[in-house]
Amino acid sequence: MGKWAAESYPDGCVADVRSCHCRDPTAALACLKRHSLFLKAEVCIAKNLPDLDGRKEKPAYVRAVMAAIVLLAGGVRDIQELVGCLQRPSSPMSLMDILEVLYSTATLLYAMRKNEVQISNRLHYNVFYCLYHLETFPFSPAVKHNPKLSSGKRGLRPVLQPTSEQQQILNHALAPGEVVKIVAFAGTGKTSTLIQYATRWSELNFLYLAFNKTIAQQASQVFPANVTCKTIHSLAFAEVGRHYGRKLNLGSLTSYLVSFVLSNRQGQSPFIRAKTVVQTLAAFFASADVAITVEHTPIWCKNNRGQKVLVEEHEKHIIVEEAKQIWAKMKELGPTEEVAHRMTHDGYLKLWQLQKPSLSNYDAILVDEAQDCTPAVMDIVLSQTCGVILVGDPHQQIYTFRGAVNSLLNVPHSRIFYLTQSFRFGSEIAYVGATLLDVCKKVGNKTLVGNNQESDVSGVGVEGKVARLSRNNQTVFEDAVNVTGGNSPAKIHLLGGLKAFGLEKIHDLWKLLHPELKLEVKDFFIKRWVEKGLASIKDYAEKSEDKQLEIKIGIVEKYRERIPELVNRIRQCHVWHPEDADYILGTVHKAKGLEFDTVQISGDFVSIPFTWPYLGRFPRNPPALPEAIPEDEWNLLYVAVTRAKKRLVMSRFLADILKVTKEYYVRFELTEEVCKKMSLWCSEHGCCNSIPADSLLIPERMNFVYTDGTRIPEGLLCPSCAVWRLGPIAQLTGSPTMEQDTTSPPENIEVPSMVHILLEAF
Repeated sequence: MGKWAAESYPDGCVADVRSCHCRDPTAALACLKRHSLFLKAEVCIAKNLPDLDGRKEKPAYVRAVMAAIVLLAGGVRDIQELVGCLQRPSSPMSLMDILEVLYSTATLLYAMRKNEVQISNRLHYNVFYCLYHLETFPFSPAVKHNPKLSSGKRGLRPVLQPTSEQQQILNHALAPGEVVKIVAFAGTGKTSTLIQYATRWSELNFLYLAFNKTIAQQASQVFPANVTCKTIHSLAFAEVGRHYGRKLNLGSLTSYLVSFVLSNRQGQSPFIRAKTVVQTLAAFFASADVAITVEHTPIWCKNNRGQKVLVEEHEKHIIVEEAKQIWAKMKELGPTEEVAHRMTHDGYLKLWQLQKPSLSNYDAILVDEAQDCTPAVMDIVLSQTCGVILVGDPHQQIYTFRGAVNSLLNVPHSRIFYLTQSFRFGSEIAYVGATLLDVCKKVGNKTLVGNNQESDVSGVGVEGKVARLSRNNQTVFEDAVNVTGGNSPAKIHLLGGLKAFGLEKIHDLWKLLHPELKLEVKDFFIKRWVEKGLASIKDYAEKSEDKQLEIKIGIVEKYRERIPELVNRIRQCHVWHPEDADYILGTVHKAKGLEFDTVQISGDFVSIPFTWPYLGRFPRNPPALPEAIPEDEWNLLYVAVTRAKKRLVMSRFLADILKVTKEYYVRFELTEEVCKKMSLWCSEHGCCNSIPADSLLIPERMNFVYTDGTRIPEGLLCPSCAVWRLGPIAQLTGSPTMEQDTTSPPENIEVPSMVHILLEAF
């Protein structure tokens, strides 16, 4: 079946396509002529299927035109335009006829992909996306007015007529003791769905558990009166935490604090030992276990030389005993001078969990962001006799370092629902998010789709406010330095504010470099290192593996004498309200739950060194992404991408991931039109081929701008480069020759029979 053809495909697939009826081909063709790709489809058929070209009044020709439009489509909009043409009053095709054609098309494209026919995943996605909307919203949904529910930073939207996915959830009667999961992709209206559910079942008394205080306060303003909105820590504080009063540690348990209460041991850094104890206590607090054991100790630690080594078994037992001593001191209600012995927020939550609390006042519990819950929290929730609804997105789990487990995957359930349609962004951004889930997360059973609004990922012509999201705070600082420089410094907003970012701490760390200036160090912790200097606190940060402190020290070491000026400049350019800023800067962790019109993805996310020849050429089996990349890393990238509403500016690495799915953002243009505006030479780097003037269609690469400012201008592709990029779809150009460039031996590339099957089948 040709070089790229599948060895096999499902029996009856093509036959099903042929069964689509077209009662009046002439009328259908008249409707299709209104499509913007019709002329291109005609020349494609004339070259590849000359026998059909003379039978334009036949149903086979109509089906071929539809198939060609699907293959030439640059995105979902072209498929929606196809449906619009076929739904005209003069069209002989009913909605069921159109659905049958699209389903048959999607089935064939999916079968080709599964059988490793080297076509872009985008072809199937375009048809699937259009089908989803036809099935979900065959007519315009009516908007129900809800004055409490308004558009805002955290994506609360006016309540629309429920989608079919939402309606299934609303119709479900939650039974006592039942556990229901709602897997909700980014921007799919999970909070709105819960509000509608609580309204629908108004006779029930709900407890809504939010991830933090801000979300709980916002939720209390929009949920109906039968819902109590709390954080799990507020419930634990009311029962346990309040008894500790002034003994509460309002911060966190650090290696520095713990090092003061550990006995000295020969040959081992107290900071390294303290780190293992802190990790053990954190693991215990997050777990559902009743006692500290060796299971809570870390597997790895750093030695005095900074090398990563296994924690030996006898060391684990010592760590357990030291952790137990600190935990016993923390539980005591009496006052203490040692900060390491004060009760932490996670400590009193753990105590509450061990007391087996009862929440019998509620008929049902709604757990938001369930993917970020610890086993301790899950133990509290699942031990109740009432029904429980866990809602969240397992692909937005970015807090495993806090002990969170993916409850949406691990906890047993009696029923599971999915929300896959995002109301936040359109098809172009949705495709990037769906590709991350497909390629990087291996999610094959559900597909992320968006709404019908325009969206763009080219990065061209970006204007207005821009949110630039990064992996870590060092990149955020560098971005702030770059955009506030020059004669016209931009106004910036740091997500979380200046204090949370630690700008003053960066300045204080710089002061450690200049003890001769006798400048006041304001931060309580950094002040302890004034006599020892920056080198000592850097040694502590490395041994205790304090990543945030290491980042701040790295910033000081990079900019050194410029730090006072840069800190002052950033402070002066910072505005408190993001609406007033030119640039919104922050990490993905700070941006989680937010949304922005325009998002730029920084280049500091997980990176894999793709080899250009594998991406540039069209291999039979393109390189797979490494299995060793932690889930959190892919989740961070997915969360960053799905913050965008209208425009997404991609990093080079993100664009490379799309190339794994054969998405090169290439469009086909009529040769006669191209000749009017440019010469027919291939624009690919290193290629010196001319493009045959007698080609019917010419592939043209779109203009692209990446986050780092790199601009990829639009340009033409010769037949050879087109085949390398596009595989068999390149044969639609109708070029009589397929020449190789000068670096490869000549090869006569024949049109694979699968292309004929695609065109003939419809």
